Amino acid sequence: MSGLRSRAGAFARHLEARFRIVTFAGTLVPTVSALGVQLVAFALTARGLGLEAFGIYTALLAVSALSVELVGLGGADLLVRGVAREPERFASYFGNLLILTGLTLPLVVLGGVWVAHGVMESPLPVLFVALVIGGEILIGRAAASLELVMVAHRQTVRAGAVRFTTAFVRLLAAAIFFAALGRSDLEGWIEVAFLQSVITTALYLALSIRLYGRPRAVLLTRDLWTGLSFCLNQASRSSQGSLDRIVLSRFADAASVGIYGAASRVLTLGLFPLQVVTRMTYPNFFVHGGRGGIAASRRYALSVVPVMLGVGLAACGAVSLAGFLAPAVLGRDFESMVGVTAALSFSLPLMALQYPAADALTGAGYQGLRAVLSVTAAFGFGIIMAFGARLDGIEGLVIAFLSCHALFAAVLWTAAFRVRDRPEGREMAPA
Repeated sequence: MSGLRSRAGAFARHLEARFRIVTFAGTLVPTVSALGVQLVAFALTARGLGLEAFGIYTALLAVSALSVELVGLGGADLLVRGVAREPERFASYFGNLLILTGLTLPLVVLGGVWVAHGVMESPLPVLFVALVIGGEILIGRAAASLELVMVAHRQTVRAGAVRFTTAFVRLLAAAIFFAALGRSDLEGWIEVAFLQSVITTALYLALSIRLYGRPRAVLLTRDLWTGLSFCLNQASRSSQGSLDRIVLSRFADAASVGIYGAASRVLTLGLFPLQVVTRMTYPNFFVHGGRGGIAASRRYALSVVPVMLGVGLAACGAVSLAGFLAPAVLGRDFESMVGVTAALSFSLPLMALQYPAADALTGAGYQGLRAVLSVTAAFGFGIIMAFGARLDGIEGLVIAFLSCHALFAAVLWTAAFRVRDRPEGREMAPA
């Protein structure tokens, strides 16, 4: 009898492993397709605008990428956590997300415009700065929220399809503007991209309601602090991938920012495979951490490290290859991005090591600590990268960028092993 049970258990584990592989592959296909589509859209945009105009544009995109995480005050992450534990409360979490998004969006856009125009001294008129930042924040928040809604329902393949659709629609707009119409003016492209963002956002909202039901107009005030900690964490992580371009725009000319921006854009594509894995594992951290505390959450984190590291190394190689081939597509002006892209790609394995440790803290109820570490790291990133850029331009910035990511990975794992459960403060998942 014991032998039969052992074989049955082994067979069940085999099926579970196969299911995970199939799910990963099913999620990876649309995500990898989105990578290709984004790469083509990026190539059309960079080549169409030219090196200097693209440098101005990519600096504004960096501000948008940082700002988008502040919209909603972590309402989307609250939804993932809440629905993972209490699926029947989706309508309330969805309504809370929409209310917080509506309240924070105007303020965040104004803040982004102030940074871009006042601090970075963008040469564009204020109206066009606002259109870039507002449009990119709008579509970024809408797409990310819809993806997280699908992740909360364990529909990661659908979430990957949303990412592909978002990239494809932007590619379509770029193809019409740059290829079909033959235009190359930055201000005209900003107007087209803004209109596309507004339309796509409206369609995503309608799709969310059709698939999962109408939201309930409830503001979950008791969860505001938890949501804020999620928000600060995500914004801090986003800043680690955006501050470099913002900093460089203050210490270098538009052409240098264009080179670095093109390289960092290729690097961003390499993050997608890592995000596929994290979306599959993220809800599980709440289950393990809620029932077994930091020890269980940490064990689960260690179990996913080999996969994350393997994906990070593969992404590193793919990004280096893409950077080598990019000048053939973008033009001779972008030839110097090859070495920059190869160097930046080494940050991907370092980022892959950060995610499991950070999610282990979140799953065990230490989101506040994670937020504090992330915010502190964001300030540290900014100071170190500013020093590196001022000292040695792009080369100094790259060295500072890699050093910061290695240090942050070490800090997160140290925290994951140092913290201990506080029985009175740890939330228990429902049995």
